[in-house]
Amino acid sequence: MRSIRVARALLLLASISALTHNPLSAQSPPVLAPVSTNRGQVNLSFPPYPSAAYTILSGTNLNAPLTPNTNFFPAPYNLATNIQVFGTNSVTNITANYAWRLTNPPPAGFYKLMVTPMDTNALLTAIVLNRLAYGPTPDELERVTAMGPQAYINEQLAPWNITETADSIPAISNIALKFPEAITPILTNNPGTNASIADLRAWHVLRAVNAKRQLLEILLQFLENHFVTQYSKSQMYFDNVGLDSTTETRVAAQFEYLENEKWRNALLNPACTFYDLLKISAESPAMIIYLDTILSKGNGSNVANENYARELMELFTMGVNNGYDQTDITTMSRCWAGWSVQAMAVSNAFNPLATPLSGSPNTNGGVWAFNFRTANQNLTIKTNFPNKTVPPRFGAPWAGRNYQYIVQKPASQTDTNGIQQGYQVITNLANLPFTEEFISVKLCRLFVHDNFAIGYDFTATNQTPESQLVLSCMQTWENSNPKGQIWLVLSNIFNSDLFRGNAAAMQKVKTPLEFTVSAIRALRTSTNGTGNPGTFSADTDGYSISGTMSGTSQRTSTPLNRMGGLLLFDRQSPDGYPEDAPGWISGGTLTERVRWVQTLCMTNNDTSKPDGINDTSSVGSNKSVSDPVSLLKYKLPLQNPPGSVTNEANVADYLLSILFPAEGSGNLALYRTATINYLHTADDGVTVSPLSGLSSSALDLRIRGATAMLLGFQRFNEQ
Repeated sequence: MRSIRVARALLLLASISALTHNPLSAQSPPVLAPVSTNRGQVNLSFPPYPSAAYTILSGTNLNAPLTPNTNFFPAPYNLATNIQVFGTNSVTNITANYAWRLTNPPPAGFYKLMVTPMDTNALLTAIVLNRLAYGPTPDELERVTAMGPQAYINEQLAPWNITETADSIPAISNIALKFPEAITPILTNNPGTNASIADLRAWHVLRAVNAKRQLLEILLQFLENHFVTQYSKSQMYFDNVGLDSTTETRVAAQFEYLENEKWRNALLNPACTFYDLLKISAESPAMIIYLDTILSKGNGSNVANENYARELMELFTMGVNNGYDQTDITTMSRCWAGWSVQAMAVSNAFNPLATPLSGSPNTNGGVWAFNFRTANQNLTIKTNFPNKTVPPRFGAPWAGRNYQYIVQKPASQTDTNGIQQGYQVITNLANLPFTEEFISVKLCRLFVHDNFAIGYDFTATNQTPESQLVLSCMQTWENSNPKGQIWLVLSNIFNSDLFRGNAAAMQKVKTPLEFTVSAIRALRTSTNGTGNPGTFSADTDGYSISGTMSGTSQRTSTPLNRMGGLLLFDRQSPDGYPEDAPGWISGGTLTERVRWVQTLCMTNNDTSKPDGINDTSSVGSNKSVSDPVSLLKYKLPLQNPPGSVTNEANVADYLLSILFPAEGSGNLALYRTATINYLHTADDGVTVSPLSGLSSSALDLRIRGATAMLLGFQRFNEQ
């Protein structure tokens, strides 16, 4: 594929780097900066406003209406002026304002900017496909435009009514067959249960690309990141207890798979509550190992391990310093002593009170599962949150409530009822107002924008729209029966003014997973309309994004890892991967994003296509592929009026429409000009070379290059 020239690559990085410095204003209309002149040119600048078109009005007399001045054109960035520092980690001093220029200035006069927001349905369509889904496909964009965004919201809020076709796709079903269910022995040499963490990651990516239940997949990634666990730590634990290397990788990967599937099944219940999801996490062998509960003993003089109790409150339920203290952590930690993971008979896979198997862990033919070891439990009465009351800032109905509760001690060291201590803890934590606040804030950050916080005064008379939305979510949580129904809280968010307008449009940066999956989906249509495997204009095997294995070792030279150290199901820190922009945006990570979209748009026979991300460096080993010309040839004749793949404006306008549906024409003017110029010039960037005069192979390369350029621009990194 024709490589993007150095100057263009620098422009991409400069543009994207503005993500962390110059977010689009969503709360107030832009204001024109003072008019400037330079070498006979009039320059106007203003902060860009999301999802809008611009009209510049001018006149010489304020007593008469100002009229549109069509002689202004959007001015490109001046790299020499605007890039002052270009290092390994950052690009700074990027122009914050959007500039428009007028050559041959008219007589002195007055100027006014008219901002016309996008149609509300068009805006909401783009928002829901970028937040309730991993980005739009061309077909989904057409479908949701026709049915209306509210119908799509209603559809995704009821995934149990959606017929999921992803499960029957061979690439997905073949991986799923490798994963044993909880009652299948995996401690024997059974090639039918040999799934690795690489298989699980690819399965996760493939579902993100293909699933009809897109919101469900978004929520599963959110839960995996919120209730974070670490595959490597499970693997290391089993290494220490004597499992062979092949079996330990199977068991550690199975833990992550089963946890994910339990959340999926729970969310397919319309009345699913936060408690249901928290319980799955608490019982997960991956979590019991990850936060060291498996090593915790509370009997005799032993001191219970505090890791899980701390993170349970700080990161999974209440939020940092939000209603608890160190004494509460110490007391609560004793409730989890005895929760363990042991090799169990198949018949006892779901019986944590059964006696574990004995014998060699490599040959006993059982399953590793949650087990309660009564000998390690703590026999004291535990008073959690002693004499604590909900602060006044929460207001009615929470303020002033005493949330102290007592966990009864087991009768003896062999009392199996001691397992209930842990369940009493999560039952209490799940619906505390602190938890309602923290989880509501995280969901609002996920679906609206990053700038929500814990600690609002919900009794204040001057509440922000953000605090009002969080309070509304908490009230929905509190008033549902049973409390904490997730689908009702989400419906509350999706029907809020903040979600449905410019406060949400293009206000978040895509994570590496969202970026790569959305790029595949943006270029993906079945070019004969059948939807059969092999007919899509963009596709992936999943592994080319999330990574492969070399024996039992993980390969780290993967796109997700290069773009910021994202290893699915293997986060070392218990706070999960960041959801906001600063955690993902740097000079190095942005370079990797540009690098990845260029390889995505390369032809399969390009020797640079593999990019070192798969087991082999041979041509064709990178199976993240795209064919934008096939997409255009299939879609452009269906336009009204029909378009042609050899017309630069037709190609540019269609690519802009599917890659940036949430953006108005005003902010896309530079992108459109750059795309048309790219399509209309030869590799030297100067010689005029229309698409209509190219051979089919040259046309293919030219359009691939333009598509890669657009995928690397700032707006595609946003959602």
